[in-house]
Order: sequence, then C-alpha cells, then structure tokens
Amino acid sequence: MPIDTREELRTLGYSLLPADRFPIDPEFRRFEERLAGEWDRLEVDKYLKNGSRFRERRYDRFRYDPRTGEIRLRPHRPYFQSGHVNDYAGGIERDVAPLSHDTLDNPLLTALLRADFAQFPVPEEWLDDPWDVQCHQFRIISTEDELGEPTPEGPHRDEVDFGAIHLMNRVNAAGGESQVYSESKELITEFCLSERMDTMFWADQKVLHAVRPITAVRPGTRAVRDVLILGYKRSPGLPIEV
Repeated sequence: MPIDTREELRTLGYSLLPADRFPIDPEFRRFEERLAGEWDRLEVDKYLKNGSRFRERRYDRFRYDPRTGEIRLRPHRPYFQSGHVNDYAGGIERDVAPLSHDTLDNPLLTALLRADFAQFPVPEEWLDDPWDVQCHQFRIISTEDELGEPTPEGPHRDEVDFGAIHLMNRVNAAGGESQVYSESKELITEFCLSERMDTMFWADQKVLHAVRPITAVRPGTRAVRDVLILGYKRSPGLPIEV
C-alpha cells in the first residue's frame, strides 16, 4: 500500500519512507555511493561545547522555484538559528564549511531537492513563491571518550516549513532513533533510520524533532551516523543572488 506522505504530514506532522519506497527515478540511485562518500570530507563542527568533536558538517543554501523546478546555489553565508529554538548553539552566526564541488555536482542531490519538495502538502498559491532550502551534511561520531549526540539541543524546530532527513550511512552504531515530539515536548513516536536513503519528513510548524545519541555496537571502536538534511522555507521576495 503506498504511503501518502502529504496526508501524513498534514495530519500527523511527520512521515517515514523506507529507502525501497522512496519515489525517485532509479537512474539517480546509482549516484548514492558517490554522494555518501562525500561524508568522509566534512569538517569538525567548531561550535560544540567543551571542545567536543562528535559532529562534523558542511552546509549551503539553495533557491528553489517550484513552478519551473529551477535550483540556484545561494551565496555561502554563516548558519544562524535563533536562541529560542536552539539553546545549545543558537543566537550566533556559525561559520560552517560549504558543500564540496563534488557534492554540488552530484545528480542525486539535485534530484532529492525536487523529490522531497514533491512530498510536502504545499498550498497551490505557495508554488508561485521561491523557497529557501538549507542543505546540511552531518556526521555523528561516538567513541570510547565521547558520546555521539546528533541533537545536543534536544527536541527543537529548524525554523523552516518542511524538512527531510535522509540516512546516508550507519556504521557500527546502536541507538540514533529519530524522535517526534508535540509542541509541549511530549514524545509522540520514534523510529530508527537504518538503511541508506531511509527518510523522515516533518512539518516544522506542527512538531518538534530530535535524535537519540549513538553508541558503538563493538566496544572500543567508533560508531558513525551520516545524514543529509534539507529544510524548506517559503520565502516570497527572495532575491536571485549571484
């Protein structure tokens, strides 16, 4: 039975799509391995507390025009979240490394930008507006010395309209369950993205989200969890920047 992602986002605020049911042209699936390899080229997050090194990342933004399907890379700028949605690292401009040229040139990334948007319950009149799309690459690492925390800020919003989390890799990792919370921070559900391209969608105005820490299945070795996160915000008047 097909999964009605739009209806689930409309009514529940979240939707889970297993990798084998993700609606994308199979032609693009052959680029998965190449894209996943880019997570070996991320940089340590400089804004973790107490000198922690459990998270690596890269980040950029795109302008997406739904009517034409046009995607434009926006000029690279620091990442910012307000302090009221992220009390761990919000309220400051974070100078995050940009996406690599190989990541930007990967056909799968472009296909995902369009395919994810197609899953959202977007009103017809919103299709005439440009959308600002945040693109985040995250690697979470757990070692004997340091717990891997995907969301040290806890249940939160991303200050977007809709978002998608794609699992790109998971090695020697236990835990890391994706969690969905009500606005009062009551846990609604949780599930584990375990296969490459398992995907969670969420409606950011309806629910909060978080991820449990990861630990190593084999003690004494490191655990890794890689995800691609795309956050979409309707942005009327967004300029075309060069």
